[in-house]
Amino acid sequence: MPEKKPLVVGLTGQTGAGKTTVSEAFAAHGYAVINADLVSREVTAEPEVIQKLATVFGGEVLAGDGTLNRKMLGARVFSDPKELAKLEGILYPLITARIQAKIDELAAAGRRYILLDAPTLFESGADKLCDRKIGVLADVALRKNRIMERDGLTPEAADMRISAQKADGFYRRRCDYILTNNGTPQQLFSQGERLVKRMEKKDPQWQSALLAGGGFLLFLLVIWGGYQMVLRWQYPMKYQETVTHYAQEYEVEEALVYAVICCESSFKPDAVSDAGAIGLMQITEETFDWIKSGIGSEAAEDVYEDLFEPDKAIQYGTYLLSRLLSEFGSEKNALAAYHAGWGQVKNWLADEAYSEDGENLHTIPGNATDTYVNRVLSAKKVYEKLYRLGAEAK
Repeated sequence: MPEKKPLVVGLTGQTGAGKTTVSEAFAAHGYAVINADLVSREVTAEPEVIQKLATVFGGEVLAGDGTLNRKMLGARVFSDPKELAKLEGILYPLITARIQAKIDELAAAGRRYILLDAPTLFESGADKLCDRKIGVLADVALRKNRIMERDGLTPEAADMRISAQKADGFYRRRCDYILTNNGTPQQLFSQGERLVKRMEKKDPQWQSALLAGGGFLLFLLVIWGGYQMVLRWQYPMKYQETVTHYAQEYEVEEALVYAVICCESSFKPDAVSDAGAIGLMQITEETFDWIKSGIGSEAAEDVYEDLFEPDKAIQYGTYLLSRLLSEFGSEKNALAAYHAGWGQVKNWLADEAYSEDGENLHTIPGNATDTYVNRVLSAKKVYEKLYRLGAEAK
């Protein structure tokens, strides 16, 4: 057995969501990839397995040369849940055992990081082999178009395949990380790269090395732990699944979202400001209407009071941050606009007293906005360091 157990990451998700792209991102960063579909093909090519399947499902599932007729077997089982359950009962234990053997082989060869790409990660029980799980999701319409183009399916066939898939909630409840792929393959690849870096920083092997320094180091860690407890109380990380989801969807750093929530509402969902802004991210009704029109049909039924719900508040606030960052370029400008308003920052940038180049504020007029921007940027640094978020986390 290897001295060090490798970190095994399970990758799953819906058809057409983009698992292959995420797998490529992890492979590019040194992960050994085990493809469960290829393992399944290996298993079902073995004579004893073929004979077992022929006995259970009949000789018609065999091709003329005695190999498995996969198309015939698929037609047999996918139209009958009971037959599918029989097939899974035969194959899943064999596939999972083969995956475990491959993990052991890679570990013996010194590989520390392994990605298991498995569409049925949880259904097969292979999730029990993994230290962490990633789910890749995408909007239904996008997935349908992708699999039609990729597999040459008709719209009806694509709908049938998608309807057989698990809903988003299945993956959100079970996965440690969720990647949303409603953009380009390159955007998803970048998401995968960022996640690799975050996960490596949380590698338990690296963390355990910090504890190997003896009693004095342990004493220091206890003191440091107390300090971190105070920081975590002041800068909590709540609503993690929702923040991660919308930060990824709108391409905003998670640390920035947490920092804005912390400074705006101290994570109180029912917060209401003197100016009438509400919710975790303190949005006015006028701004709500503007954001709603930008989000589009997905927000058609939303009303202003929905911002008292954490999920909606985080969605709208993160979308607003995304638009401001896109418009103004820098976090400093975007946060000034978040506090003082889009039009106000436009005016400041046009004034040489506040901006030398018309693109960056060298001075923020008004103590309130200047103080707010500095508070959020300071809080962002705390979140990056305390929770190891973002590319600059140390």
